[in-house]
Amino acid sequence: MTTENKLLLTPSDILEKLEFDRILERLATYCHGDLAVERALSLFPSSDFKGIQLSLEETDECLSGISEGEVFPMSKYSPLEEDLRFLALEESVLTEEAMVRIHQTLHLMDRIVRFFSPERKHRYKKLGSLVERVPHEPALSKAIRKVLDEEGNIREDASETLQRIRRKKNSLAIDLDRVFKKLITEYRKKGYLADSVESVRNGRRVFTIASEHKRKIHGIIHDESATGKTAFIEPEPILKINNDLFDLDTEERKEIYRILKSLSALLRPHIELISDSLKTLIKLDMIQAKAHFASAYKGVAPKFKDLPRIGWKEAYHPLLLLKNFEEKKETVPFDLDLRGSNKMVVLSGPNAGGKSVTMKSVGLLQMMLQSGMLVPCDPDSEIGLFKKLCADIGDQQSLEDDLSTYSSRLKNMKEFLEVCDETSLVLIDEFGSGTDPKIGGAIAESILRSLHHKKVFGLITTHYPNLKIFAFKTRGILNASMTFDKKDLKPTYELKVGTPGSSYAFEIAQNSGLGKEILQYARKRVGKNERAVDQLLIDLQRESQELKEELKKVEGKEKKLSQLIKNYEQLFKDMEFRRKKMKLEAKQQNLQQVA
Repeated sequence: MTTENKLLLTPSDILEKLEFDRILERLATYCHGDLAVERALSLFPSSDFKGIQLSLEETDECLSGISEGEVFPMSKYSPLEEDLRFLALEESVLTEEAMVRIHQTLHLMDRIVRFFSPERKHRYKKLGSLVERVPHEPALSKAIRKVLDEEGNIREDASETLQRIRRKKNSLAIDLDRVFKKLITEYRKKGYLADSVESVRNGRRVFTIASEHKRKIHGIIHDESATGKTAFIEPEPILKINNDLFDLDTEERKEIYRILKSLSALLRPHIELISDSLKTLIKLDMIQAKAHFASAYKGVAPKFKDLPRIGWKEAYHPLLLLKNFEEKKETVPFDLDLRGSNKMVVLSGPNAGGKSVTMKSVGLLQMMLQSGMLVPCDPDSEIGLFKKLCADIGDQQSLEDDLSTYSSRLKNMKEFLEVCDETSLVLIDEFGSGTDPKIGGAIAESILRSLHHKKVFGLITTHYPNLKIFAFKTRGILNASMTFDKKDLKPTYELKVGTPGSSYAFEIAQNSGLGKEILQYARKRVGKNERAVDQLLIDLQRESQELKEELKKVEGKEKKLSQLIKNYEQLFKDMEFRRKKMKLEAKQQNLQQVA
């Protein structure tokens, strides 16, 4: 992804605040190769519409295969950058380990190519096209397999020369073992042997002989123990066999080098093919990881549009959904429609009622979508492309800059106003909090007004009545609330667009056991006017909604009436036509009778 295609984030750590890093950590667990793991953990939201659309289609195609019980093969593969760089050097010879790594890639690619057979191509158009773009040379992996076995060792039959050398070695090893056993019996009877009997020195089998008997055996003394009590001797009867074995070892190493050199020369012209195969594997690994992860949280591909818009239906916070799956709890989805003239939502309601989770859900789902990931929602959801995300979430206090929480948040607001435009998504949690409520509310309203003038899309959470009133009075901004069960005084976590929410502070305080005198005093301090604001807003919003519904009914009746008039006019025309036709036919009949 180029720098130009990256989504602009303000501030830069917002993905962490939205817990996007936790999403990537989970995604990485579904990857097979280390290179795909690295790519998963560094995934970044894009603003390239075509690239995102293609990624969503590829992942959705893979998910369809998984749901039908089949998916293209994928297994572990290794990085090849250093191996291929070394292979590019003339006369370079790859090791057996390097050959194994290259074979992993080529063999896996062979299996994937076979999977996307002509019968499957109509079902996997995007994935099949991705695989088809890479040249395929199955002879390369076969050539490596002829040389190396499953464990990465040179095969016995890698060449006729190697086969002959190893047969000789096996025969000599048998002879050596036979002579060794014979000498062990002889030396044991004579009491020459130390406790360990035999050992290896300089790559050759030797006897461990008690030092006082070392002059009694004709052969070569290769070594003595640190104490001087044991000598390591190669007797004359096995000397020639060991020499022959040593010579055969040398021949074997030369022949293996020749084989690997020949194989390296065979692979060298295909470095680009091997590199492209690896790149394709990483991409396919990422696609299957996204698809398997999406299967865990019921992800789908919503309708994705090239212009900014928000139209979530039955959407979920993916991490919350996964957590509740594990705990067998129900998760409440949300709907949010900002596709017409409405572009912003002022979300209010009680603390711990789900305001912040809903707001974070909107941001996290958008980031996942623009990273080419499927999201948990109704497939009829319609979501657009944003080029900028500005979000103010959580405690922004900066010890380094000696800024208070409120000062830090104002700094964020200043940056938002500088960078935001109609392609921006703005998320602000507890808008205006952190200072004197009246002053904080007034500044928040002014900022909200400026953001609205910039035509940004946004969702803000607040307790401030003036922001709810501003949303009610301003075209293009909606009030919304998280519903609350007044009877049990518990949140229901349902998002209700069109109605502002109450904090239910007095009800919750009363339920917590605070004394009547404290609450009565508090109510007097708040005042009747301020307590009535929330209810007045709710009543006005309800009446406004009822008026809109009545207007829709009237418009519907007007359409029906207009259609009835059209039908009547058409019927009148048809009747007039038939009357004239009958009159004409009668005249024609009279003329025929006269004639």
